[in-house]
Amino acid sequence: MAPLPNRAPERAAGPAARPGRPPTAPPPGKAPEHPPGKKARLTLTERGAVLTMAGCFLIGLLAATWLGWGVLAGLAFVAGCVLTAWYASPASLLTVVVTPPLLFLGAVVLVNAMTGSGGLLLSVVLGSVVTLAGAAPWLAAGMIVTVVIAWARGLPRCIRDLRRDLRSG
Repeated sequence: MAPLPNRAPERAAGPAARPGRPPTAPPPGKAPEHPPGKKARLTLTERGAVLTMAGCFLIGLLAATWLGWGVLAGLAFVAGCVLTAWYASPASLLTVVVTPPLLFLGAVVLVNAMTGSGGLLLSVVLGSVVTLAGAAPWLAAGMIVTVVIAWARGLPRCIRDLRRDLRSG
């Protein structure tokens, strides 16, 4: 049996030294190589996008409550929505567009329960209504910007895929 040729020089030279063969995946534990002029894009999964939004909303609402500056809650909503719409993977854009209002409502109730004074039920209900009324223009603006960004990044394809999956049963 003939000895196998040593392929170490080819591996050291990288994919360019192997004409005719597609580049292989990098070994486990090693970061993939990117072309010199192109940077890797950070993408969020659905869970990552939801957690990012929830974190932005909670931090913004807590800061707005403690500082007494209600505009901060709206700014946090817009920032969380825009960040996740921009960095979410294209497959998770439908989740990014649908979940912000519900997440913000949950964060508002949680923050009012944590920081409210007096009776728990009364402080949560009144605090939530006041916070949502003050943040309403910001909520509308944040949702519009989120839909525009997601639309440009491939939201129509996500909607088509959902319709196709629902029809196929």
